[in-house]
Amino acid sequence: MCQYSYTTQMLGLVTLYNPIPEEASANIKRYVHDLDFLIIWDNSSLEKDLKTSILHDLVDAKEKIIWKGDGENRCIAQAINFAWHYAKEHGLDFLLLMDQDSQWEDFAAYRRQIEKKWEQGCHWVFTPYVLGNDEWAIETPIHFRRMFINSGTVIPTDVLTAVGGADETFPLDALDCDLSIRIQKAGGKIACLTTCKLFHTLGSPSKSEKLHLMTNNYNIQRTYSITRGHLRLYRRHKGWLNRNEKIKIIKENLILRFIRIILLETNKRDKLRMFAKGIKDGICEKK
Repeated sequence: MCQYSYTTQMLGLVTLYNPIPEEASANIKRYVHDLDFLIIWDNSSLEKDLKTSILHDLVDAKEKIIWKGDGENRCIAQAINFAWHYAKEHGLDFLLLMDQDSQWEDFAAYRRQIEKKWEQGCHWVFTPYVLGNDEWAIETPIHFRRMFINSGTVIPTDVLTAVGGADETFPLDALDCDLSIRIQKAGGKIACLTTCKLFHTLGSPSKSEKLHLMTNNYNIQRTYSITRGHLRLYRRHKGWLNRNEKIKIIKENLILRFIRIILLETNKRDKLRMFAKGIKDGICEKK
């Protein structure tokens, strides 16, 4: 049962990849009781046996949890599409996307605001203000945004159906941007409820005070995935992206990515090799 009495139904999806079990459980506890169902999509090795430890910590919510995982890392796009089909089949109104590291300030308040807006006929995609990602000053209770990150975003099931779900050619990186753009191309809106806060960390950030530069220390595969994904995004949606968005993609994912690897990160040789492969595949692959 949900902690409050809601008139709509919401399915949650959280993706796991080798988390610290106690931390993942603690983060899930912040929102699971205000969901109708939660899919835990485990991309970790079966040797980790996360299911036993995490479900033990979530025993009071076990009746609403669906655990999926076969020991393979299937990233996020497949997980979203599985959850989307589950929501359609069970008549659920919304899908909440969550990252294992994200922490809610007050998820119940967020859900109540979404339901209130929904009842008023505002059938939007909803996001919180994401601390650690959003950098703009809060000026109004609702801020319509161009892009969302997956974590904390609530998408109406009908909206996902209208755009055909997640594009699995973006298995992880740039997936959220691609979905944001396709939703808006289909006439949807993305509303940030600015009084609702979610703390989210990207990668394992570190900073060089001397160089005034920060890096998220992504591994070799993420270095490739980020580069490839954002170049494909640029090519696919360049007619929709504005000038500043195009500059940001090139600056963040090519120029600064290269500089961070050279100056701040370890395993430079392998990362540069995968960075170059990401550029090649991002430019040459079909849209």
